[in-house]
Amino acid sequence: MSAIDVISDANVALKWFHEQGEEEVEQARALVAAHQARRVALTVLDLTAYEIGNALLRGRAKVGAERVGIVLDALGEICPAIRPDVAELKLASKLAERHGLTLYDAAYAAVAQARDATLVTLDRSLLGAGLGISPSALLPRLGGGPARD
Repeated sequence: MSAIDVISDANVALKWFHEQGEEEVEQARALVAAHQARRVALTVLDLTAYEIGNALLRGRAKVGAERVGIVLDALGEICPAIRPDVAELKLASKLAERHGLTLYDAAYAAVAQARDATLVTLDRSLLGAGLGISPSALLPRLGGGPARD
């Protein structure tokens, strides 16, 4: 079985480092294990680091800058970050307009579509628009992983 190309958005990637008050933590972390086992080729977008850093600094976690730096180093070690190209950003703007999304959320979907990858997300707007699937929905396709929370 060849690896499935998977793009994780920031709300899934955050669960790799923070679990308090989060849903599908076990499933999100199982994606990292699947990446390490080469069942998925996991990537994030370059903007994921900014989103995770902001969530940790300003969100429920309220961690300090030093801890954020450690997490961002770890993110870079887990999987590569890719930068959307101009065509993908144009597609993102169309998806954002069509589905009432922010441009940065639509960028995840656009890159996944353009690169024939699966977007894993827990963002209700992306899921509702059918632009991504949850980690718990992807894991059975990989032949295992933890069940839903």
